[in-house]
Amino acid sequence: MLGIQEMLNKTEEQRKDVKRLIERANYFHPEEASILGTNEHPQPYATRLELEESLRKIPMREFLVKSGTSGAAGGAYLVPDKLHVDLTAATFKSDKVPLFSAQVVNGWQGGDLLVDIAVRQSQGGIKYEKGKWSLYPERFTSGGQIPQSTVETVKATLSPKGFAVPLHIGMDLVEDAGIAPDLISWHITHAAQQIGQYATDLALADIIAHADGDGTANSVTAGADTTTTAQIIEAVREVGSEFWYPDTLLITSEAWGDAVFTTAYHIETGPLPPGYDFQYQLLDGIICNCSSLCTDTTSTKMTDCISIILDRSAALLCGRKRWLKIEKYSNPVRDLECAIVSCRQDCVTLYKDAICTVEEA
Repeated sequence: MLGIQEMLNKTEEQRKDVKRLIERANYFHPEEASILGTNEHPQPYATRLELEESLRKIPMREFLVKSGTSGAAGGAYLVPDKLHVDLTAATFKSDKVPLFSAQVVNGWQGGDLLVDIAVRQSQGGIKYEKGKWSLYPERFTSGGQIPQSTVETVKATLSPKGFAVPLHIGMDLVEDAGIAPDLISWHITHAAQQIGQYATDLALADIIAHADGDGTANSVTAGADTTTTAQIIEAVREVGSEFWYPDTLLITSEAWGDAVFTTAYHIETGPLPPGYDFQYQLLDGIICNCSSLCTDTTSTKMTDCISIILDRSAALLCGRKRWLKIEKYSNPVRDLECAIVSCRQDCVTLYKDAICTVEEA
């Protein structure tokens, strides 16, 4: 890991790029300028790794102290990259979308992204003797012609929609950064967690609406404000009957704590992947306390909860552009007081039959 003075020594040209960007455009995003390197001023791979580690591990307070009048020359222009790294890290707890998406794509040119989704066909008649296939492998003999086939597709469109939150740090904290820097970090973390929560809510709403893609979504009706183990397992069976592999459970704390947890029988299949909250039977579980998964709250309990079982390799595609862009930001330290963090996201369902909702009455 590098110290801040070593970071300054290795980023002279890149810091000039950052300075030009924020002064010209009044925003910062590392895709356009970064101390980690640009197309015009790339960093050696080893240096980039050292800088990334330093941005993660050195607390924001040290960057702010070094940016003061008695700090290191140019130190302020390390702050934009540090701010973006801290925002990204802080979204990890609340941004569940990468955990249940087949892919999160970003960086494409233009506004919308058209996605071709191969239509699944049954092979072998109504009983699905050979299952359901979007791309059915066909045999060929050695030296023979490799078979070619036309694939029917449906189209979905990713049209990212923008949303933003202010950092709400306040000028007093910025001016007293040497006294209360940890409180500045709290405001950054809090803003990022709200963004992650909102992004998750949007994605869950897209899964429930399942307006795009191929197939027909499955559903199981639960009881009046209660979801049981039997209903979760029924949803697993329904997704499996579509020749998918249900591996993910999205559930509220209310549904989990009411009846699912109390009747759950766990089967441990190995270490839990990073980011998931628990393992339930053969499902990796995610607690999602979002408005998309309930109707309201009454007497401190969520009502009419929805749980979702899906094959995360096939259910949802997420598209993001200019993620965690820092706007109204032309001075790397002073403008922390008024900066706004913006994002753009859209999601489409790919194969709706890889999804089953369990909906309480």
